[in-house]
Amino acid sequence: MPPAADAGYGPPVHAAGQYADMGKRFLARLIDLIILFVVFLVLFFVMTAVAGTDTADGRFVLTGGAFWLYQVLTWLIWLGYEVGMIAARGATIGKQLIGVKVVRAADGQVPGGSPAFLRWLIPFIGSFFCIGGLLVYVSPFFDNTGRRQGWHDKVAKTVVIATK
Repeated sequence: MPPAADAGYGPPVHAAGQYADMGKRFLARLIDLIILFVVFLVLFFVMTAVAGTDTADGRFVLTGGAFWLYQVLTWLIWLGYEVGMIAARGATIGKQLIGVKVVRAADGQVPGGSPAFLRWLIPFIGSFFCIGGLLVYVSPFFDNTGRRQGWHDKVAKTVVIATK
């Protein structure tokens, strides 16, 4: 369903609610990054306690297989957190706390697996090109439709709405 026109007053409104502003989206992303950082830090300390190697200067580091296992686990946790929560609930913990939700642009329903994966994949691919990942996240500022869709939203055919 296309956004309602609100007779020229205020931002367009989606059938499921008002489009989320960029401040809320930024705060939600920041909370999610802090949550993931803490999880990755705990995982690192657990793995260094179990499989770490003591260096000459007293630091613990992950080497060999433990290093690669840590890398794989962090990617899987990040993928599961972002894609799993968006696919199932339309929101990560950060989005839930701030009051924003990702929905399908066509009908306002929770995106499901493929759109959630695409929303994750586009910034991931962009991160391999200098500031490409950052450009994906600021792209909603340049959306002239009023829907505040980033490139990742456009590819996944989703919008981010305010829930409170």
